Amino acid sequence: MDVNKWTDSFLKDPLTLIIIAISPKYKEDIEGPAVDSHGLHTKYIHSKMQNEFIQQGSLNFRFIPVLFLCASQKHVPSWLQNTRVYRWPQDTEDLLLRLLREERYVAPPTQTMDPTLQVLK
Repeated sequence: MDVNKWTDSFLKDPLTLIIIAISPKYKEDIEGPAVDSHGLHTKYIHSKMQNEFIQQGSLNFRFIPVLFLCASQKHVPSWLQNTRVYRWPQDTEDLLLRLLREERYVAPPTQTMDPTLQVLK
């Protein structure tokens, strides 16, 4: 199976979450000329993801951008700017929860005293 067919099998499955490793090299690969097979594959995958994003009405359901240490928000593709961007390694716990499709549980505040009832006449 060639690389594009293998890639397409994952890109076509709507249940598959896709992590996008954001780096200066990634930005260069998707915006610059594809000079090698790596850049060509990166451009192809990026194009497929962007097309899906547009077809979904500009809503992101499964693409998870992760900024690595050498990257900043300026390296995130414009169509992902309004998506939650995770920073590695600071957001490790949030990223894992997203991959597990779980929400962070925030415990409600506990009351230390019983509520009192007042009857006004």
